[in-house]
Amino acid sequence: MRINNCLYLLAGLSTIAVLSCGGGEGRKASQEKPAGLETILAKGATVEKVTSGFTFDTAATPVYFEGDLYFTNTNFSDMEACRTMKINGTGELKILRNNNGLTSALQTSGTGTFYCCEMLGHRVIEIDPDGNVLRVVADTYDGKRIDGPNDLTVDASGGIYFTDSQFIGEEEKMQDRPAVYYVKSTGEVVRIIDDIDFPNGIELSPDGKVLYVIDTRGSRKGQYIRAYDVLEDCTVANGRDFAEVELTPDDEGNPEGMSGADGSAVDSAGNLYVATTRGLGVQVFSPSGEHLGNIAGPLNTNNISFGGEDLKTLYIAAKDGIYTIPVMIPGLPVPNK
Repeated sequence: MRINNCLYLLAGLSTIAVLSCGGGEGRKASQEKPAGLETILAKGATVEKVTSGFTFDTAATPVYFEGDLYFTNTNFSDMEACRTMKINGTGELKILRNNNGLTSALQTSGTGTFYCCEMLGHRVIEIDPDGNVLRVVADTYDGKRIDGPNDLTVDASGGIYFTDSQFIGEEEKMQDRPAVYYVKSTGEVVRIIDDIDFPNGIELSPDGKVLYVIDTRGSRKGQYIRAYDVLEDCTVANGRDFAEVELTPDDEGNPEGMSGADGSAVDSAGNLYVATTRGLGVQVFSPSGEHLGNIAGPLNTNNISFGGEDLKTLYIAAKDGIYTIPVMIPGLPVPNK
């Protein structure tokens, strides 16, 4: 596993077994890989914590960039405590931004900077590696403020897809519904999807021809990952159910239940990884939508990304910190502009 060795010095390195597919028994002590994950996880691969020594409300959005681990901290009750941070190659923790607008997504741009979704800042911005705000990418649509930008992905043409779940607490909503937007390289913002109750994680297939959108909750409990064909103008068509997220027994039997599906990532083979907040770890789906199994992690897993020099380390954000597990298929890199 190619991860900066100094990160291991930070950890209490609690090891968590791989979760068996389907039930609570696997969350207890199973050491066996779920059927279907043999091509993804090496034998004996385990989840290890790589942050310690500081307290989170919820850690989020891990990004490996040039040997450093960037991540954020979300705290709905204390905006000043919402921070963007990094751990450098010597294990030093540095706070880059306080009161970061509750940054719920952090993504490399392909040009040496980062794009951020500020959920309670109501905007998508670009920052440099030191946390300085360079520009506002998007903050309005149709003359009205964007509500709660949640997650984003970057395409090969320099455009950005982002979700707005309208998850903004007691604040007044300005848009008429949750939606997915596309920011053209010219800066124009267009709404491309408005039929998902709680659009959250968002990814492109390796060839850029399919857009995946993760649903979290709502009329269908957020159980179905949606897929859309990407057209030449980067809008989408042919929306369809791509895969079914596993629910806990409690959520299956509860009319108000939810999948808790959250952040996502795609590997270079086209497999889709989805973090879930309901205790079922990271769920993995093949390019055809087959559920390959679940990678166990701490409860309330909320976001994931690939890192390390060879992109063969899966970073997992959870309530109490950042975890990693080595994988055999590298992640899909952000296109260089």
